[in-house]
Amino acid sequence: MITPKIGKFALTAALGMVLALGASPAQAAQPAPLAPPAKAVAKPQPWWTHAVIYEIYPRSFQDTNGDGIGDLNGVTRRLDYLRDLGVDAIWLTPFYPSPNADFGYDVSDYTAVAPEYGTMADWDRLTREARKRGIRVLVDLVLNHSSDQHPWFRESRSSRSNPKRDWYVWHDPAPDGGPPTNWQSIFGGSTWEYDKPTGQYYYHIFLKEQPDLNWANPGLQKAMHDVARFWLNHGASGFRLDATPYLFEDTNWPQDPDVKSGAPVGLKPYNSNLPATRAALRGLRKVVDSFPGERVLLGENAISSIADLRKVYGAKGDEINLPMDFLYKDVAGLNASAFKARIDEAELKLDGLPPVFHFSNHDTPRQWGRFGDGRHNDRIARITSAMTLTLRGTALMYYGEEIGMPDLAPDELRGIPLGPKRKVADNRDPERSPMQWRAGKGAGFTTGEPWLPVGRSAASVNVEDQRADKGSLYHWYARLLQLRKTNAAMRSGAYIPLESGNAQVLAYARRDAAGNGVLVLLNMSGQPQTLSISGWPDRVPVSGGMLMSSEPGAVMDWQRPVLEPFGVRLVGFKGG
Repeated sequence: MITPKIGKFALTAALGMVLALGASPAQAAQPAPLAPPAKAVAKPQPWWTHAVIYEIYPRSFQDTNGDGIGDLNGVTRRLDYLRDLGVDAIWLTPFYPSPNADFGYDVSDYTAVAPEYGTMADWDRLTREARKRGIRVLVDLVLNHSSDQHPWFRESRSSRSNPKRDWYVWHDPAPDGGPPTNWQSIFGGSTWEYDKPTGQYYYHIFLKEQPDLNWANPGLQKAMHDVARFWLNHGASGFRLDATPYLFEDTNWPQDPDVKSGAPVGLKPYNSNLPATRAALRGLRKVVDSFPGERVLLGENAISSIADLRKVYGAKGDEINLPMDFLYKDVAGLNASAFKARIDEAELKLDGLPPVFHFSNHDTPRQWGRFGDGRHNDRIARITSAMTLTLRGTALMYYGEEIGMPDLAPDELRGIPLGPKRKVADNRDPERSPMQWRAGKGAGFTTGEPWLPVGRSAASVNVEDQRADKGSLYHWYARLLQLRKTNAAMRSGAYIPLESGNAQVLAYARRDAAGNGVLVLLNMSGQPQTLSISGWPDRVPVSGGMLMSSEPGAVMDWQRPVLEPFGVRLVGFKGG
């Protein structure tokens, strides 16, 4: 038998609210007795502990002025769609002014909107209209680096004596005149770029057009805190933090003894998650926590173990509220055992802090194709979505995921000319194609020429058609999100790890304080599978009926369930 260890956050959610008892009329007529000690009332958990956050790549979501580039007004136009789908918040990837060497992640002005995306007035309208619909908006805050065109860097490289010189990381050449170290950039090549006018190298863990900020400088830290305050004052509900592991480097500048076969480039001991990073993130968290309204930090991180992920929350839960679980995201293929291991460790080794489960994003191939077998992709998408959206904690979705948008095929990108709209050909372009709102030219994304081609799949995979089809993937997602909001166990219940008795099937449950809950069964194989479920921490509950199934009208033998190929069952149960 597996006995779940429920951390303090999950336990608080599972206990629910304690009701105060009122006095009867007879009691009211008597002298009031000495009041018993007040019962503790569980504090409601912040919205983000059980939210669904929908990532939008604004460049590709909705164009409103015909220039082929999505904009902030396009996001505003689609807020009703997002509300109807059931998301709690949206995360917008960078829309700052940028030379677009890395499409917005090379920021040239942290407190402005790029003209192709609109104006600050458009941003203010977006947050205002989102708030009316119960949707919060997160800004992608690029902490580690700026563009080499940012005024701060232009000042920094103007002379060694400039006051902002130390806002970036500069170093003298090696004795032979070459780079100070042999460190490699995540995007390839050396992390050092020589600046001839001042005779020093500057450091960049990403592109040379993205010089690293020096977070050891108090002036730089204050400036970045002021950036955060700017967006919080303009209605942001928090931030998705980019590249947080790389804020500090080992200033002893050791040579890498094993560049080619040692730790991955993003997990080197000299460039990733150094102790000073913890203090810097606590400082930023204090800024965010000083604003009302349960603002939040969602963070990108680089980890190799669940113990590493736990550290990102902070020893006292005072750093990143929601570190993204890349251990879960990076599971290769449909592997029930691998997923069970990742889910169980997130539930049992994070001290009850909310996990952040996700698969697709702007840097990762879309899950519809990544997990699909080319024949049953829609059925498999029901598995991956059910898993992510029925687990405890926070779930991330990527735009178009809800309709099964595929990546662009190589031949769809081949021959697309570079120009002002698409200055570089990025190997992540396939997962950044325009949102497919309807069939036809432009797919409802633009009336002009899109910056990336619309996928040919838009003819059959689009929002308009799927909203009209009650059996579509879109409605599957919408029902999952609705169940997540309305079912107490799904919203805030504890996670119960179970054994399916079958290596191809993942089984677990969510259970509320009253003992009622949802059993989740996921067949990750292309063959029918018979199960023998065990591991309940107490007596086996009583079936309460099918809540959702990938097979319409399916019934299930509670004692010995059988799942069809790539089958999903969400079965309600009642406490004993």
